[in-house]
Amino acid sequence: MWGYTWGSNIFSATKIYRRLIGQHQVHPVFRWLWKTICQPKHKIFFWLLLKDRLSTQNILRRKNMHLETYNCELCQLATEETLHHLFLECPFARSCWGILNLDIQPQSSFPEVILYFRDQLNSEFFLNAIILMCWTIWGPRNDVIFRGIGPNIHSSKLSFNRELALTATRAKESISQTYNQWIQSWP
Repeated sequence: MWGYTWGSNIFSATKIYRRLIGQHQVHPVFRWLWKTICQPKHKIFFWLLLKDRLSTQNILRRKNMHLETYNCELCQLATEETLHHLFLECPFARSCWGILNLDIQPQSSFPEVILYFRDQLNSEFFLNAIILMCWTIWGPRNDVIFRGIGPNIHSSKLSFNRELALTATRAKESISQTYNQWIQSWP
């Protein structure tokens, strides 16, 4: 006679998954991510960023893809394009974070930087702003590589504001007024 290992005879995929994988400590950012009102493409992009799976020059090098250079396309520092550099250390990225008046904590993991940003933004919508700003940084990086268009902080600010407005249309009625007021508070 065969039975389930958790005692009861009621099947549950969740119970099987927990039995096979076990209990893991997950950083709270991963749970917060899926509760944001960002578009699914933004959520998946940010999840890939958190898991270090975005196709930066660094990850392409790790996958043995030959490129002319593995340096950051947004700056002239001759620094390898890693996620940490691209989104936190690059002068263009620092200018983008400056739009939100955010200081970057040096030498921290990305999830820890997000907690630091949360304390600076002091808003229930902080993760929406972080996700959209990362998306805003990623866009000009791709424009440089695929279109030959240089990064421009003014157009990035406009892009960020446009993405914020689009997320406002996705907000549930119960939070849309609060979200819109929060958007109006940005410089």
